[in-house]
Formats: sequence, C-alpha cells, structure tokens
Amino acid sequence: MSEDHFTEKRGGQIFVGGAILFVLTVLVVSLLIGWRMIPGWVGESFGMLAGVLSSPFFMEASFGMIGLLIVIGLNIWRRNREDDEFVSMEELDKRDAAKAGKS
Repeated sequence: MSEDHFTEKRGGQIFVGGAILFVLTVLVVSLLIGWRMIPGWVGESFGMLAGVLSSPFFMEASFGMIGLLIVIGLNIWRRNREDDEFVSMEELDKRDAAKAGKS
C-alpha cells in the first residue's frame, strides 16, 4: 500500500474523531444552557445530568466513561465493517520442513 493510502485513511480518522468531539461538545453545551427550558420531570432530569456533568470530580469521570463508550462503539463498528481477523496458516509436515531447511 502506498503512503497516500495511509495519509487518506489517517485524515478520515482525524475527521471522524473531530466530528465526534464536536457533536459531544455541542450536546453538552446545549444541555448546560437549555435544560431550564424543558418542562416537567424531563427538564429536571436533564438539569441533574447537567449538574453531574459540570461538577469537578464527576465531570472527569463522566467524560472518561463517555470516551470509553465511544472507543468501544467505534471498535465494534470497525470490526463489523472489516470482517473477522481470523487468518489460517499453512502447516508444514516433517518432510516439507526438512526440504525448506536444506534450501
């Protein structure tokens, strides 16, 4: 494979990672700003979630968990897209191994 193929693949990976971070940022900022406009228990639930996401210890832990879920999800998606990683290898019997050693 050529160098251009790897560069194109790396660019696509950076774009997907940046898009995920951008969407996550927009969702969190929208949640922090707009949870008061949602009526009822749904608004209160989003308010509690916004409080947890913005508190010092839980913010780091929650973003760590979100990041871990994103990595696991992307890995599952990639493995389904690229198919199985099973590779069969040819085994040599004693005569073939002896021939290969002499040549």
